[in-house]
Amino acid sequence: MSCVPVNPNAAYNDIQNSNGSQRNEFLKLPAWFVEKPDIEGINLAYAYSSQYWNNDTEKTKLLLSAAENIAKSKRIKMTVTQTGTLQTGKFVGKTDIVESEIKKVEENLENLYTIIDQFHLEKCILALAVETSQLQSFNSKTINTGFVQLNIQSPPDWVMMPPVRKGFVFGIGVAQDHSSPEKAWIVAEKNARADIAFQNNLRMIDVNEDYQRSMWEWLVRHHKTMSTVLLRNVAIIRHGYCKTDRTYYALARMRVINAEETLENNIIGNNRQSKRGKDG
Repeated sequence: MSCVPVNPNAAYNDIQNSNGSQRNEFLKLPAWFVEKPDIEGINLAYAYSSQYWNNDTEKTKLLLSAAENIAKSKRIKMTVTQTGTLQTGKFVGKTDIVESEIKKVEENLENLYTIIDQFHLEKCILALAVETSQLQSFNSKTINTGFVQLNIQSPPDWVMMPPVRKGFVFGIGVAQDHSSPEKAWIVAEKNARADIAFQNNLRMIDVNEDYQRSMWEWLVRHHKTMSTVLLRNVAIIRHGYCKTDRTYYALARMRVINAEETLENNIIGNNRQSKRGKDG
């Protein structure tokens, strides 16, 4: 495996104490994980693995994760479906996200991908990876392998005020606490890509069933919205964590060269339907 030596100071660092209480207001994370280095023409990606006794197993898991995430950044089909019911003034909703058509390579991984740096956090490993073929195009030693003290008392600023930049679309992903940090951030990254997909509003289906079974029942409305889109050039560029509600965050960015490219990415054109009925 082609691998740049990892930072020797990337020591084990808990989010929580063993008794479950929060340790402090800050979390030490690699600078490249909090905000990914923006190097023109270089496709850096994050990789994840659980910790294993066998180093070879960890290496394989990281390379597989790198291959998958690099493939997702190049091209991925997203289908996002939101369904919900509005009854007596309360909305109960559900979101389903399906990622497909991921053209990842699972052979010859050690020659195709390089782990630039990695960090042990709780029971997982966070890593920064790149396609080995791109190593000749930049000096990996220029990447900051130091650490930042992330304020985890509140969500990151970019959650409340998403970036705005001409030629790009941004998506924010959120995930509640999971069994391990890397699993939560993987879900947050998926949700960030879904946010970009949903912003396209490619196909909207509203199903409204308004009925009243008795004079005591309020109006009931069922709502369904679906978006299907083929995304290209989507990168995960930032991560965050808030200890108050144990929520994980990820920020995705998609480059859009022009309006024609946006139209080419659309798989399904706009279509809106509505249905109303009475329950006798």
